[in-house]
Formats: sequence, structure tokens, C-alpha cells
Amino acid sequence: MHETLKTINGHGFRRTVAALALAALVGGCAALPPEPAPADRDAWAARQSALAALTDWQASGRIGVVSGQDGWHASFQWAQRGADYRIDLIGPLGQGRVVIQGDARQASVQTQDGQRWTAPDAEVLLERALGVRLPVNGLRYWARGLPEPGPTPTLQTDAEGRLTRLEQNGWIIEYPVYASVAALDLPARIIARRPDLSIRLVIEQWSL
Repeated sequence: MHETLKTINGHGFRRTVAALALAALVGGCAALPPEPAPADRDAWAARQSALAALTDWQASGRIGVVSGQDGWHASFQWAQRGADYRIDLIGPLGQGRVVIQGDARQASVQTQDGQRWTAPDAEVLLERALGVRLPVNGLRYWARGLPEPGPTPTLQTDAEGRLTRLEQNGWIIEYPVYASVAALDLPARIIARRPDLSIRLVIEQWSL
């Protein structure tokens, strides 16, 4: 009797281990991003070239930021002219208007009350003004649906070659919605997150 029970328990244990191993294997496989099909890669290459040539643009909409237990939202207006940019945030943390300007050499941040700081990196200045390091350099590219130049990113695209998910520099960027602008699909909603920070952009208007 005891020997029979031991045998049954042994078989049950082995079945349980096998089932858990199979579940882990299936779960691990499901977590891997799918490889783009050749046609998708061709469509992405064509889109990447068109978007990289788009160096002068304007976008406006809403931004929401969550950092730990804190968060804020604002309207934004972004004007990009080559390496020169100006970003107006209207209403973050009740501060009225915060203006971020920069180029390839330096950046400045000015608050509603007239305080102004200058540094080589806009992210450092925004942390001083708003308490968070918004990835301005990355967003210049992510807003268009492009990876930032640098280390090879992990990306997923749809059949039209549009980015649906991008992993770069510790960020995961998702593109749930696109809008057609001058015969070019551009992001209308962007979600960028890392463990300590989440950013949501809703782009209501593009001007090219």
C-alpha cells in the first residue's frame, strides 16, 4: 500500500515538474518579441528614411508624467528646426508655462516666474525645474516614430513598417495610435516608461 502510494506520488511529482517546465518554456517564448517578416523590414527601412528626413516639424497636444507616487499633466507645444528646438509646457505642477530651448550645444529652461537656467543637458535642467528627467533627446526621435541614434535598439513594427514597440536606453516606448499627416503616418499617442517613470504623449496636431 505505502509502496503503491509512493509510486503514484512519484509519478504525480514528475508530471507536475514537467508541466511547470513546459509552462515556463511557453511563457518564455511568448515574452520574446516576434521577428519582423522580410516585407515588414522593407517597409520599416522605407519609413525610417522618410522620417529621418523630417527635420523641421511642430507638434502639440497633452503630456502626462508619473514618477513614483507623484504625477502631473500639461499641454505642450514642440517646434523642431534641425538641431534647434523649443518646447513649451503649459500648466505643469501649477507653474504656468515652462519653456525649454536648445540646440546641439546647450539647453535652457525658463519658468513662469522668470527663473532661467542653462546647461549642456536639458534633462538636468528639467529635473531642477520639474523634479523629473524627461528624455528630451530621445523624445526628439521617438515622437516621430524613430529610435534615437546610438546603441542598436530592440523594435517591433507592423505590416506598414510603423513602430509598435521600441526598447532603448532603459525605456520601453509603445505606439498604440497613428495619424495620417501629409501622406505620412505619424504617432498620435506614445507611451514611454521605465521602472521609475512613465510618460504619456497625446499628439493632437502635427505641422510639417
